Amino acid sequence: MKEKSNSYITTQEKLDHVVGLINQRRVVALDTEFTRRTTYYPILSIIQIAVKNSAGEKESFIVDCLADLDLGGLMVVVANKNIVKILHSCSQDLQILHKISGLEPQGIYDTQILANFCGIGFNVGYSSLVESLFQQKLNKKQQQSDWQSRPLSSGQIKYALLDVFFLEEIYEKLFATINDNQRLPWLHEEMERFVKKILTQTEDGLLKNFSFRNKNSRQILQIKKLISWREKWAQKLDVPRQHFLRDDHLEIIASPNFSVERFHKKLTAEMLDEVLEILSLEEDLLIEESDYFLNHEQRNLFKKVKQTILEISARENFREQFLLTSQEIKRIILKKNPLEQQLAGWRYELLGSELENLLYENHSC
Repeated sequence: MKEKSNSYITTQEKLDHVVGLINQRRVVALDTEFTRRTTYYPILSIIQIAVKNSAGEKESFIVDCLADLDLGGLMVVVANKNIVKILHSCSQDLQILHKISGLEPQGIYDTQILANFCGIGFNVGYSSLVESLFQQKLNKKQQQSDWQSRPLSSGQIKYALLDVFFLEEIYEKLFATINDNQRLPWLHEEMERFVKKILTQTEDGLLKNFSFRNKNSRQILQIKKLISWREKWAQKLDVPRQHFLRDDHLEIIASPNFSVERFHKKLTAEMLDEVLEILSLEEDLLIEESDYFLNHEQRNLFKKVKQTILEISARENFREQFLLTSQEIKRIILKKNPLEQQLAGWRYELLGSELENLLYENHSC
C-alpha cells in the first residue's frame, strides 16, 4: 500500500475534494483535536482524515476547523450509516461532531471497542494497539499541545496524521478476528449502544466521581440534584463544571455544616436561591439508602457474581470489565427489575443464564 502526500486543508475546494473521495470509497479513518481548558463545550481545532483513493493509495488530510470552511458535507458523511467511519476511543470526538452538526453519527467503528472484543487488554490506547499489531512506537509528546495556536508546528502535524494513519489497518485486522469468532452481530449491537449512550448525558456518567459512603439518604439526593444543577449552569456559562463548582464543594453544600456565606462570592443570588431550594426538599421525597448500598447478603452475592464473570471472561477471551463493571453488578443486585431488562442484548445472551441462577438462588435464601 502506498501513501500519498499529506494535505493541510484551509480552502473549501480542497475540503469538497476530500468529501468526494470519502463518498467514493465509503470507508474513512477520523480523529479530532480540540481544546476545552476554559469552556464547557470543546472548541474543535482540526479533523484528521485518512482515506484511500481509487488507486489504493492512502491520502491523509488535516482539516483546519479554525479556517473559514463549511463542514456540512463532512458532517453528512459522519451521519451516513452506509459509510464506515473508523475512530479510536471516540466518545469526545463524536460528542463534538454531534454538537456542531446536530446530526447523529452512524456507521461508527471504534477500534478500542473492537480490541475489547478481541481480548486485547481493556480499553487499550491507540499507541499501545499500534505497537502490539505493527511493532511501531508512536511519540505522544504533542498530545497536550495547544491546538488553537496557528500555525501548527511540524511536530503537531506529524502527530495528528499518525493518529489516523493506522486506523483502517487496525480495523481490518480486528474486524476479521471478530468475524472469525462469529461475533459481528455483537459488535454492531455494541457500537449502536455505545453511540447512543455517549450522545445522551446520563445520570450515571455524572455520578461516577462521587462516593455516597457515610452519607444519609437526604445528602445523597441533595448531591444528585446539585450535580444536575451544576451541569445546567456550567452549560449556560460555557465553563468546565469543575471551574464553576468543584465536586468537593457540592459535598460541602450537602453537609450539615453548610454555610451560605461561604459561597456568596462564588455564586449569584439566583444560584444561591436554587441551592437553598434543593436543600429544602421534604423527607417524603427522599430516596432509600438501600438504593445505593449493599447489605451483608448482597455483598456476598456481589463476590459470587464477580467470580462468575471472571470465569466467563477467561473462557470467552474478554476482560471482565468489558462484560460488566463493578458499578453495573451493584446496580443489577440492587434493582428489582428482571435481569433481561437490565442486561439486554449480547451480554444477556452470554451472561444471563448463569447470573439469573445466582440471583434466583440468593432470592430463595
